[in-house]
Amino acid sequence: MFNPEEIIFAVTTACNLHCPHCFVNRNPFNLKAEDAVNFLKSVNDSPDSSIEKVGFSGGEPFLRPDFLCQVIKAAIDMDFMFDRIMTNGDWWKNEEDLRTTLQKVYDAGYDGKIGLSYDTFHAQSEERIASFIQTVWDIFGSDAVEIQSVKSEGESGSGTTQMLKSLAKKLNLSYEEEISKSGLGIATLSDGEHFLPAYIQTESYQAGDIRAWKDKSWFKDQHCAEMGQILFVHATGDIAPCCGFANENKPLFIGKITDTFDDVLKNAGQSRMIKICYEEGLSSQIKILKELGKLPEGKTCDICTFCDLLCKTEII
Repeated sequence: MFNPEEIIFAVTTACNLHCPHCFVNRNPFNLKAEDAVNFLKSVNDSPDSSIEKVGFSGGEPFLRPDFLCQVIKAAIDMDFMFDRIMTNGDWWKNEEDLRTTLQKVYDAGYDGKIGLSYDTFHAQSEERIASFIQTVWDIFGSDAVEIQSVKSEGESGSGTTQMLKSLAKKLNLSYEEEISKSGLGIATLSDGEHFLPAYIQTESYQAGDIRAWKDKSWFKDQHCAEMGQILFVHATGDIAPCCGFANENKPLFIGKITDTFDDVLKNAGQSRMIKICYEEGLSSQIKILKELGKLPEGKTCDICTFCDLLCKTEII
């Protein structure tokens, strides 16, 4: 059942980096802060809302600090909590720009996490990322940063893991890594005072990429419970029900930021894709696509890849 608990605002499509694994539409779109605040008000006024948290993504959200500050202040006034601001940590012009911008966001009342994307795909300067982390620690606290990393399959020792180990050394932190049952790498960078977790996952592929279909088994259907109980507001104003890359597809759109929350929820209840993702399960469509001759050779264990395929087949 679709019952969103968080809103993520993709503040802008603008970004200072051009990462090869990024699927974000790079056309110049920016959300209006006034529209975001009004949508939050409609969420707050709805008796059917279970939404408690607000987060920010992009593009690079710190390119629009005024938007962040305005929406953060409004969210606090309405008693919302914060999840994270996802950033590449490399958007700042100089140390003064970095500290001033982060201080503005802190002074606006933000007390959530700073999610840092850091890996071989982003290819940031270690020196600048270390400065970014240290400044966040100074302003927000010693456990304010979480790293989100992506590594390509078969990465050698010079890849993302080595980057994280080198960063830990730069920050005078120890490094420990383990693999969870789901296959996610979880590293801990710490010195007892500072705590910096890093979540490492393998690269995802869009449905049209042949690398997506080389897995030995199909994904396990979780009815999008892990990533999907959110409203993701694109910089275009379109609203989708999840933060997976397939949310760029129109069949997953359930409204606009200028709609009320109740209207968006009503649209979700009438959406065929929502029903498949949250009730029937995406695996229910494997046989259907195969019979229609629209299923690629092979299998994928990535539920977002399959969702991307289903959206693009235009049978929904």
